[in-house]
Amino acid sequence: MMSAETLLDSLLRDLNRLYKDANDYDVIIQVGEELNTEDFKAHSNILKIRSSYFDTALSSNWAKKEGNIYTFNKPNVSPNIFRIILKYIYTGTINIESVTVENNLIGILIAADEIYLEELVDYIQNHITTLDVQWFKRNEIKLYNTLSRYQGVFSILYEHFENLISNNPNIFLNNYNLFSELENDALLSLIQSDSFKMDEIEIWDNLIKWAITKNPTVNNDTSLWKINEFDTIRETIQQFIPHIRFFQISSNDYYYKIRPLSALLPKELNEELILHYLVPGSSLNTNVLPSRKVIIESKIIDMDHIYQIVHWIDKNQGNVFLKIVPYEFKLLLRGSRDGFGVKPFGKKCYNKGATLILIKLVDEDKIIGGYSPLSWRGASKYLSTNDSFIFSFKSTLFPSTTILSRVKNGKNAIYDSAFQSHGFGDGDLRIFDKVCIPKEYENRIIKEESFEIEDYEVFQIVKKKKVLRNY
Repeated sequence: MMSAETLLDSLLRDLNRLYKDANDYDVIIQVGEELNTEDFKAHSNILKIRSSYFDTALSSNWAKKEGNIYTFNKPNVSPNIFRIILKYIYTGTINIESVTVENNLIGILIAADEIYLEELVDYIQNHITTLDVQWFKRNEIKLYNTLSRYQGVFSILYEHFENLISNNPNIFLNNYNLFSELENDALLSLIQSDSFKMDEIEIWDNLIKWAITKNPTVNNDTSLWKINEFDTIRETIQQFIPHIRFFQISSNDYYYKIRPLSALLPKELNEELILHYLVPGSSLNTNVLPSRKVIIESKIIDMDHIYQIVHWIDKNQGNVFLKIVPYEFKLLLRGSRDGFGVKPFGKKCYNKGATLILIKLVDEDKIIGGYSPLSWRGASKYLSTNDSFIFSFKSTLFPSTTILSRVKNGKNAIYDSAFQSHGFGDGDLRIFDKVCIPKEYENRIIKEESFEIEDYEVFQIVKKKKVLRNY
């Protein structure tokens, strides 16, 4: 007795034979343009059933018909890509691992969308998200240009690529020639993104570099520009200017990088920038864009807490508005994921440099923690620093419920235990002993002397490197 799978295989073989040998065809599709063209023979019934695009295209109002044969032109698809699409229409199969398919994935994706093959569109999108880094390096510009042109169409792939570039902003910037191939819409999409993790001055630097590549007659040395060159670049970048966070740029970078090219900016913006840097805290008429989002992989705190913690790390005084987050927060350990004991802490957190420890207390809307600028090593001794601190706040940050406690006796700032007494001070905050008794730090951060842990996280704090770029 034949199984259902055997019957299905037999059907696919017959359809594949029909695809390869279309003697009784009633459609000729002329694909490609100029020197790269090919005529494909097909059956209208199969095309109409499999694709609503062809159901419309082969109607009497659209396709030409000579005798019993429909003739249809498809100049915007290459023959190689259409051959893959047509086979899929007949057999429902695609050899996704073949070199031909891999080299044409983006083109196949676009063609499948145009011909309304939704299942194939989703299948290819999901497949691309699984490909290795090398494929993305070969196709990154073409892919992002495509996603920008087709915004809202390839949602699976767009979300994946947004995450990729948000966490790796230099993906386009390490190759000068590739970067210059970014289309206007693609670059605009990057600069508009609140989650694009790049310092504003680097965005400005690279925008100028990109504009120069788009205008080969403009001198690469900006100090030699003439009036007509300023006019050319101003026109090229004007659509990007409203989306750059100029007020998040340091005064040093403004003076050396923005001011010499101020003729590229609107007069009103220039006046506001001068006021901002010469008279800090002045009321501005310009709509000041907020800082770009810094993504932190935490289940305990949000970005409001991060801004506050960075404020403390940098020892800023008062309620100064934080303009940038100059650190990366790399999750090393989460208790609920990696374990709560000393062993996973030592394995994942030793010799990592500066760290932030966050502890979510059981049955309380309270978070406690500490910052150490020094590496944990399990050395069984006190480590000396004047820059550590401990703290407490609630899951929703309010100044009235936030406590900062800086070290007052730097010699005993950090206890680097070899066993389970890791913590801050002589009991001010012991992570695994679960005690909090103020001695070496300024303030008590919780009323009780002991606590229970619901979850905890440890982050490595890494100072962002500034990349100096020449135009």
